[in-house]
Amino acid sequence: MGQWSVDAEGVLGVVTGVDTAGPDCEKAHRDITDAADSGATLSVGGRTVLSAAWETFIEDRALVPGKIMHTIAAAAGALSEATSALVAGDEQMSLDINAAQRTAESWGIAPPRAYNPSGGAS
Repeated sequence: MGQWSVDAEGVLGVVTGVDTAGPDCEKAHRDITDAADSGATLSVGGRTVLSAAWETFIEDRALVPGKIMHTIAAAAGALSEATSALVAGDEQMSLDINAAQRTAESWGIAPPRAYNPSGGAS
C-alpha cells in the first residue's frame, strides 16, 4: 500500500510565494486602473475620439490583474484547505490504526512487531 504525505515545506513555499508576489500584482492592478482613469483627459477641444478609443482598448485589459489576483488567491486557499484535509485524514488514520491494533491485541492477536522480528514496516 502506498503512503500519502504532505510536504509541509513545499506547501509553505507556495503560499509564501503567493504572499511575496501579492504586492506586485496589486501594483499592476493599481497601475492599470490609473491608466484607465487617465483616458478622461484625452478629450481635446470637445473631441472624444481618442478618449473613446482609449476606453475601448483598456476596458478588458483593466480586468486582467484583478482576475489573476483572485485566481491565485483562490488556488492558494484551496491548497491550504487540501493540506489541512490531508493532515487531518493522516491523523485520523493513525488514530484508527492504533485503535484497531489495541482491539486486535485485546482479542489475543499479537502486535505487528511480533510478525516482523526486524521491527521494520512490513
